[in-house]
Amino acid sequence: MSTPLDPTDRSILREFRHNPRATLTEVAAAVGIARGTAYSRLDRLTESGVITGFGPDIDPIKAGYSVTAFCTLEISQGTHDDTIYELAQIPEVLEIFTVTGLGDLLCRLVATSNDDLHSIIQAVAAIPSVQRSQTQLALHTSHRRHFSELL
Repeated sequence: MSTPLDPTDRSILREFRHNPRATLTEVAAAVGIARGTAYSRLDRLTESGVITGFGPDIDPIKAGYSVTAFCTLEISQGTHDDTIYELAQIPEVLEIFTVTGLGDLLCRLVATSNDDLHSIIQAVAAIPSVQRSQTQLALHTSHRRHFSELL
């Protein structure tokens, strides 16, 4: 169950997003709260699952993954969970969404080249429950926003 974030929670998250290497003391000072308060709130946000990680944001293109694609899949009825499991075994499948409309699943893929993307799509198509796929290449990322910017 989710709990709405209050202004102090939002300020702490915003501060860490803008300055991820800041110490807890620096964040507390920037937000205008005691270090202990910042610590307990950060602990609560982590334990409740609001904060899902502390790793660096990585630019896929600079890391060698210059191709982004979206793959819509139609799958056999009753195979949702098994298909998700199989797709999750392919490292280049970054996200899987259950969707409405023409397909059942929408996947975001990354690849090092078009040839690499072809191999990844072949691996997706080899999953027995995948009946049909349609892939769209992303030509350019025109806008990207991190969820934390909504806070």
